[in-house]
Amino acid sequence: MMRPPAPVPPPPALRVGLKEIVAFGAGDAGFNIIWGLMLSYLAYFYTDICFFPARMVGFMLLAARAASLVTDPVVGLWIDRRPAGHQALPLLRGGLVPFMVLVVLTFVPLPRGWPIAARGVCAGVAYMGLCVSYGVVNTAYGVMTSLISSDPAIRLRLATSRMVGATLGGLAVSMATLPAVDFLGQGNRQAGFALFMMVVACVVGLLVWLPARLCHERVATDGGDVAPRQLVVSLLANRTWRRLTGAMLLTMLGSTFLFGTLVYDVRYVLHAGDHMAGWLLGMMSLMVLAGCGLSLPLCARWGTGMVMRRGTVAAGGILLLAYGLPARLDLTGAGLALFGLCVGVCNPACFTLLAQAMRHEGGADGLHTVGLGWALNSMASKMAFDIGGSLLAGVLAAAGLASGAGHQTVQAQAGIHAGFLLVPAVLYLLAGTVVLRGLAAQNPVAAVNSTASPPPT
Repeated sequence: MMRPPAPVPPPPALRVGLKEIVAFGAGDAGFNIIWGLMLSYLAYFYTDICFFPARMVGFMLLAARAASLVTDPVVGLWIDRRPAGHQALPLLRGGLVPFMVLVVLTFVPLPRGWPIAARGVCAGVAYMGLCVSYGVVNTAYGVMTSLISSDPAIRLRLATSRMVGATLGGLAVSMATLPAVDFLGQGNRQAGFALFMMVVACVVGLLVWLPARLCHERVATDGGDVAPRQLVVSLLANRTWRRLTGAMLLTMLGSTFLFGTLVYDVRYVLHAGDHMAGWLLGMMSLMVLAGCGLSLPLCARWGTGMVMRRGTVAAGGILLLAYGLPARLDLTGAGLALFGLCVGVCNPACFTLLAQAMRHEGGADGLHTVGLGWALNSMASKMAFDIGGSLLAGVLAAAGLASGAGHQTVQAQAGIHAGFLLVPAVLYLLAGTVVLRGLAAQNPVAAVNSTASPPPT
């Protein structure tokens, strides 16, 4: 029986310079523009621009995202079994153009003269295509966090750059979306969305191209000659990875409710113009950016695990307090600002912990399964988005939301406000107090302050 060929060694190690770190962060700016659009405006686009019933929107979101349950693990296994030095970058480069095309198609409203079922099917198919293409390129991008360097200090800088980029992308989309749609459409938001998304696709394509062109893979993995079942068993034996993935699932579920109901809450509960939702998102993004700046010194002082746990608990507590206060724009805005600060502190620590966990705490065989690990983690986040989007649509429908109406009933307003603040608060507190319990003890401060050369790969 022929032995499989020996894995090709990665290219000679190069110093990770500022240009590469900045380019890596630019990639997440692009991805977060699309994620922010899907999270904050997709349900609103379907109900108030396309006039689909809320229950129909819930089914569309769940059915379209189900494709990611297959795509992400396949992509992860493919990456793990690729030769070192050529694992994630080929997918990141090859999937970019289809991703850009599907970004545009998802936000193109179909003619109102078509039957609503036909419009729903076409919209659902376009969104499913976007979910698949997003899963391919975003999983490859996420794996690069582990493949660029094995030095914990460099990984923390990469994760911080990634979160700064994500925050700037979220800031841009929150501030620009509805004003740009109104300007381009000249009062016709359907046409405005179509034109705006063409611009967005070009900008996102450029931002994602930067890490595909300027970043390098330096870290070898062990999955090339290992059966998929063994990779899965090794990964599931990783306790830190399980804790982090579970916490991310809960917090993403909470974020889906918060961001998905923001426009509704601003318009129908706080009785402000829907453009105010963009300003609140922008303010929150600036606070996330400030939190990313605090994350590095806090991780150096307390350790990455402690920072993530305390930040997650604080974020949930702030949302719970905001829900208990009167529904006023100033009080809600202050709560969202503090929530954004906590999220900004947590995010770099979270992605640094993930990169470290997948290298140092595998199963008994010690396998380094970064492709599958990042893929399943990404899949969990997308599952939370799917489930959250469908549950949110169900909550809004049960509360009596009338699509496209100028006013909502008291019952509908109560359902919107609970989905906006109470549900995310409970989920964040559950993640911080239960799922992440004991995480801090496993992540000493020394790991963050490390300036030593990367360990051999």
